[in-house]
Amino acid sequence: MQCDYFVLMRARSQQHPLLAWDQDYLSFLKPGPIELQEPVKLKLGEPVPPKPLMVDHHSLPSPVVSPRLKETLAPLELHGVQWIPADVRVGDGDVRRYWLMHMWRQIRCMDRERSDFTAPPSGLFLLSLDRLVLDEAVLGAIPLQERRVFLLEEDTVHLFHRSVVDLVMSLTPPPEGLRFIPVPDWNDSAGFR
Repeated sequence: MQCDYFVLMRARSQQHPLLAWDQDYLSFLKPGPIELQEPVKLKLGEPVPPKPLMVDHHSLPSPVVSPRLKETLAPLELHGVQWIPADVRVGDGDVRRYWLMHMWRQIRCMDRERSDFTAPPSGLFLLSLDRLVLDEAVLGAIPLQERRVFLLEEDTVHLFHRSVVDLVMSLTPPPEGLRFIPVPDWNDSAGFR
């Protein structure tokens, strides 16, 4: 089951901008669907590339995806995912529609005995996660339909089942701005490799 899950990461490119909130975002920090009347407002995060290239995936760190990725994934009716329209201000007069993939489904499934991590005495959050091992008993007790994508409760890690990854990567042309790293190969410094 370990090899059935992948961590979604942004592609390593100095041209693909990070995104930042251009409004209050505190309601997005709580697990659960959000009620909104209008699209969320995002902007390019610092440092802004000289010639930003807008691609299929950007990190907020929540996934923000292009309309084509949203159209590919939305029919799957992924449990614990809310698609929120996001207007990204790229420049003066240049606002582009993207979709915030609000993944509110959290699963506490890190195998604490086999994972390599550092946590403070309170244990409320992780300081580092050098090797992630998923607890297969916990995941096996949850129907696959309810765990195809989820947020690791112990840390801000967006996990995707192989079936979802295969669908995304089958698109033509291939999606830009993302990479999926198998859980056994991932750690919290993977973004720098």
